[in-house]
Amino acid sequence: MILHVLRQLIAAGDLCLSIPRRILRTLMMAIPFNPRLGPLRHVATAVVLYGLFALVLVYVAAPIRGYIGQLTLHDKLGYDAERWLATAIYDPKGNFIGTFDPRLDSLRDVNYTDSAIELGDYVANPDHKSIPVRDVPEQYWRCLSYHEDRYLGGPLNPFGIDLIGVLKIPLTTISHSLSTGRPTLGVGGSTLPMQFARVIYKTPPRLDEGGIGKLRRKLGEWWLAPVIYRELTRGGDDTLLKQWAANHIWLAQRTGGQPLHGVEVTSQVVFGKEAKDLTTAEQFVLASAVNKPIILLEGNDRLNAVRLDRWRYITEVRARTCAEKLLTDENEQKTVVFELMALAGGPPNPKLRPKLEAALERFAPGQTKRAEANPVIRANLLLPAARFGLREEMKERYGFGWRDYVRGVTTTFDVGENLAFRDGIDSELRTLDAKWMSRIDPAFTLDPSKTSADRSAPNVIVVAADADGRIVRYYETGETAAYFSSLPARNTSDGIYNPRSENRQIASAGKMLLAIALANQGRDTTESLYDDASAPAQGLDTCAKGTSRQPRKAIVSFACSLNAPLISRGAALGQAPVKRLIDGFGFAMPPAAATGGTPPSTAVVLGQIAGAPRRVHLMSSVILASLIGRATKPVNQPTLIKAYDYTQQGEGGSGIAAEAQPAIIPKSLIRPGANGLIRSLLEAPLCYQTGGTAYGTLKTINQWCAHRRAGLRLHFAKTGTSVGLDPNATVDAWASGGLQFTNGAAYSYVVLVGTGNASKPWARDLHAAQVAAPLLDVLLRDLATHAKNNARRDLLPARRAPASPSPSARRATPETLARKAPSVRAPSPADEQLRTLTAN
Repeated sequence: MILHVLRQLIAAGDLCLSIPRRILRTLMMAIPFNPRLGPLRHVATAVVLYGLFALVLVYVAAPIRGYIGQLTLHDKLGYDAERWLATAIYDPKGNFIGTFDPRLDSLRDVNYTDSAIELGDYVANPDHKSIPVRDVPEQYWRCLSYHEDRYLGGPLNPFGIDLIGVLKIPLTTISHSLSTGRPTLGVGGSTLPMQFARVIYKTPPRLDEGGIGKLRRKLGEWWLAPVIYRELTRGGDDTLLKQWAANHIWLAQRTGGQPLHGVEVTSQVVFGKEAKDLTTAEQFVLASAVNKPIILLEGNDRLNAVRLDRWRYITEVRARTCAEKLLTDENEQKTVVFELMALAGGPPNPKLRPKLEAALERFAPGQTKRAEANPVIRANLLLPAARFGLREEMKERYGFGWRDYVRGVTTTFDVGENLAFRDGIDSELRTLDAKWMSRIDPAFTLDPSKTSADRSAPNVIVVAADADGRIVRYYETGETAAYFSSLPARNTSDGIYNPRSENRQIASAGKMLLAIALANQGRDTTESLYDDASAPAQGLDTCAKGTSRQPRKAIVSFACSLNAPLISRGAALGQAPVKRLIDGFGFAMPPAAATGGTPPSTAVVLGQIAGAPRRVHLMSSVILASLIGRATKPVNQPTLIKAYDYTQQGEGGSGIAAEAQPAIIPKSLIRPGANGLIRSLLEAPLCYQTGGTAYGTLKTINQWCAHRRAGLRLHFAKTGTSVGLDPNATVDAWASGGLQFTNGAAYSYVVLVGTGNASKPWARDLHAAQVAAPLLDVLLRDLATHAKNNARRDLLPARRAPASPSPSARRATPETLARKAPSVRAPSPADEQLRTLTAN
């Protein structure tokens, strides 16, 4: 029985081997060696051989190449595709601003030239950027596949190479050669996987392309197409294939170039809406623009004629064909055709929301049209500094792989308002540069217009956030996003920020922690006396210094930022409560502390603790929350991102780095009874006066003291100046604080001018009062305007309902009440401190 079966199998194998041989023999005898055909037998032989080549290519070579190539090219294709994905940026109202510059939007490298760059064995092809779609518009895919690859996945195109397209090449070669009068290689139907290879590796057909170049390109596409198709249809799921078709196809271009790739970004620019909101007619239009991209902007008369002709071909011919062939419902077909007829009236101009367009016309009038058609340029102009901050914030949250989890972000601030604020800061910096030129190092300048290869600007950071931590004003110089962290504290392997590695000292802004520690203990008042070894012989109530040892008041010590009395009081307070605050707010102790060096109380007074400007800003945000009655609500770090548009992988909070800093609940660090003293001590730099004269480190803007300014309910602030080994060398000038207006609007802020590097001071004898305070004044004026339009009544103390009078009180006469009632006076800070001490 077994031998019988074996004989049958051998016979079947022989038959399988003999059939191709017999077919080949028959063909050879019928065509090449058939004398009756005469000279035509050579033509017939070529046709047969080419047909056999096409069959082998489609049904033998393509599947083998697809399976083998997938094993070696899986990672490369994934990375090459990842480089093309852009991240969208929206304003707080959801209006599309643009996309990140490719330099900011790639994991490892980016090539923003027009030609490939060879780096050893690696070739970096020119990049395009496309916003990844969440769900592929169904009608777009149907129309696209109908026009470009209707046999994909079927018997005629099972592995990414279309049999009919290959067979067309000889026919188109003949027709093109006859029409041009010279030998011209024809073209075959490029399948979608072949177009992916063309787009990903930037090898589109060119007008000057010769026959050899065209043949080489076509062979390259045949070589890659089966691998791409196999990679995108694993397990029979074509979701990735559809997403690539929606993300990578070139659909539009502005005059002179700058193509737009993908449905999402093209939809935003051409129709002013997200891809998910496209009508069926609009989806058909975008699908019909493949290989005939929409021209967005007008040019000369010839270009305008081409632009109109192409638009009408897209809408009236290709898109209408999709409507007639793909829509079976007669009413729906009529509706779509009618809409296409309306669209065919003229090519669309790039769509931009009126408010964003007004901002471009005001702040970049010469580049408005170009920016409207180019989402990268648009974002660069509307977010000159914030785009670096947005990227850094995402990187601190997710690391270098943040684009695996995020496809778009919504900013927290109004773009036009922030650009106007930026102009105000730039103007003030020009004034400060001219005023203090003699004290600024020649290698630095504060004037943004004077920066060059030989003169750089120090970090200038002016940032404010509302009571919910949303940044409403953001100004920063440079491209390193120093507000978020210093470069040495960013892990080079994953990009995650490590606050324990921060080396930027926060100067006297650290005294805010001492104010909290003293108020938490509950033993001090503003009149408490601290031993000062550097006191003057006279004028102890002023900021004067001397060589005598005398006691100084707490209010004077904080108003004038005096080190000696606060060091002595901090030492008496103890190190444990201060260290707890340093750790709780996320600051780093100086390296010497680990070997028994500077104690925590001294480190906060001298500002030797380190933290990023964002961390100092958070400290002010927590204090503000405590002072306005939000001590039980978590306070997150100030953020530029109002909302994330996650990828499918990013849903549910996946990918967030373990090092991401948790929120702070103010009452965990600040005792409820401490608010009175904290407010008094930290208002002093703005408000302290003696003998009718204003003192304090912010006396130049004492008009912003809440006690003296109508409409302002609360304002505290602290300054600091960090120096190098030379005490006259200015490294950083700080100002940080918080305020609340009488309509409830509340803001925290940080201002910084400096390099953050003790070995690179940028000026001499310049302090926070001279450079940070003027910038703070610009910010405060801007916030006052913002507060008028953004009242927060919910942040004001609730009004107490009047108590019901007792029966005896109802019977009492007004004269009796007047004799029994104590005199009424407004509560004072001293009353708050007394209540605090009594409660403690």
